[in-house]
Amino acid sequence: MQNLKISICIPQYNRINYLLRSLAMIEKQTYPNIEISISDDCSSDNTVEEIANLIPKYKYPIIFDKNEKNMGYDRNYRKCIEMSSGDYSLVIGNDDSIVNEGDIEFLVDFLNKNNLPDIGFCNLIEERTGGTFIKRAMSTGVIGSGPDIALKNYSCFSFVGGLIYKRSTFLKYNTAKYDGSIYAQMYLGVNMIAQGAILFSIEEALVLKDMLLDGVFRKSYRDRIAKKWSDYKVVDGGLPSVINVLINALKDAGQLTQDRAYHIFKRIYLVTYPHWILDYKENGALPEAVGLVSGLNPRRNQNYKELTASNRMLLFLMYLSSSTIALLTPVFIFKTFKQRLYTFFKK
Repeated sequence: MQNLKISICIPQYNRINYLLRSLAMIEKQTYPNIEISISDDCSSDNTVEEIANLIPKYKYPIIFDKNEKNMGYDRNYRKCIEMSSGDYSLVIGNDDSIVNEGDIEFLVDFLNKNNLPDIGFCNLIEERTGGTFIKRAMSTGVIGSGPDIALKNYSCFSFVGGLIYKRSTFLKYNTAKYDGSIYAQMYLGVNMIAQGAILFSIEEALVLKDMLLDGVFRKSYRDRIAKKWSDYKVVDGGLPSVINVLINALKDAGQLTQDRAYHIFKRIYLVTYPHWILDYKENGALPEAVGLVSGLNPRRNQNYKELTASNRMLLFLMYLSSSTIALLTPVFIFKTFKQRLYTFFKK
């Protein structure tokens, strides 16, 4: 059994009070060989002073660096991993933390018993919603590698908290190509797995997501979506960027085929897209849902031309049917079956 060094990597920007609470929780870990790697993206608060005061008395070594100018989320995300020196890097947001004191020890035991796999993800508990269990991993174990496994699991890389990398593998594939997309982690994950990196998952919730401070509720996307027709606008939810990142991750891995390109579009338009429409409706935001219907017309997508004529026709029919069904489905039906549908599609 190797005494693996685990780097907890945190891309930091403002919200220092959340970061301090996160670090206080991490300090309770029983595993000794941990370091903290924090890349600060030119915060305007007192992050530098607070971390400087904390470093001499903190239980674990802290690596800290502040960017001279704001580099954007993707670059800062990659940098906090680059700065680290551990065998593995566990990434969390600055308002996330580790749930239980034995979680890193559990992770190290799993990695050692499974031949040190390359990249993985764990489940989460969302504090902001009262302890909701966020289930993206269906089991604990090694999943495998290859382009089809990468595509099946790409959505698990949409949220960075709880992503785990063997650092040497991460550095092998690390690239600035999709900095600015806000989905660099999705590109890297799919590209790595498509080229042979071994994927694993941890069903246990190791990461506490969206912490609260003093029980104060924070704003979420639900507070920003259009609920009045006067606020209506055409939106795409970033889904065209997701499609672009996935297609290019496979293309750069030499694994893009017509079937896989169509599969990417199909999954977005059959699963993600109608779910978002229903979610907006559930939150009283019908204008946002209609704006999404306008924004997600597949003919607006730059990668639509990657498909054959027959697949373009099928996709457009899929878009029309998904739009109609999602807009007409009563919210109470969506609420009743939401969790079961989520579990079904994850499987």
